[in-house]
Amino acid sequence: MEALDNLLNQHLERLKLAFKEASTKFKTPEDVAQYREKAIKDFLREFLPPTYVLGKGEIIDTKGIRSRQIDIIICNQYHPFTISSSGYGLFFAEGVACAIEVKSDLSTREELKQAILQVQSIKKLERKPLGDLMYGSEYDLERTRRIPSIIFTYQSPPLNVLKQNVKEMQDELKIPTEETVDAIVSLEKGIIYNIKDERDKLMIVVKGERRLGLVGVLHEEETLKSFLLYLSHAIPLEVKFIPIIQLYMQKLGKNNVMVV
Repeated sequence: MEALDNLLNQHLERLKLAFKEASTKFKTPEDVAQYREKAIKDFLREFLPPTYVLGKGEIIDTKGIRSRQIDIIICNQYHPFTISSSGYGLFFAEGVACAIEVKSDLSTREELKQAILQVQSIKKLERKPLGDLMYGSEYDLERTRRIPSIIFTYQSPPLNVLKQNVKEMQDELKIPTEETVDAIVSLEKGIIYNIKDERDKLMIVVKGERRLGLVGVLHEEETLKSFLLYLSHAIPLEVKFIPIIQLYMQKLGKNNVMVV
């Protein structure tokens, strides 16, 4: 475990350095954002199984609903090849294991609002089961219908303040519970978990009482390790027996065509 801790601490320092370097190396917000996204992708590639592919772009479901452009999209091994060499692509909801929106700082209302709306655009999508074999409970099966969505930020207010800000913003925007963020990772502070249902296996107990809803945990130097642990909880364990593309080709096949 000591070796893993040392490795994660090294990655933490690299991420912190990369986020600082972005501000000094680049002047445009777009370049800064891309540099920081790359740093997080590099970290994830080190620890995720090689069957996962990382990209950036919009996600679409079988109803034709599209998300906004998302910073980091983690695709499972069943996603068809729709990603360009630059990493951009159009992603099918059933092949997306998790989506991550990256922010430099969540201290302002506008940045927080945009992050929450980005997540809502993902959560509006529906993943259709297609010959799937699922591991877990009935609630785990329900959770697979929506894509796990995380906000990752370099800087933020203290977690208790950020938690209250998130709650107030979600209430102000009238966002349904099922369309809210699953977790917010603040690099040097900790993670705000959103436990939406008592059937969730994620357990946070304080003084003998289980906490539900938005719960902030001060992981500090252990934040990256806890982030990886949370990903293992959030990403669905599923086996697909039918190609995802078949769902979308069936939709195309229903269009009116002329036979000659």
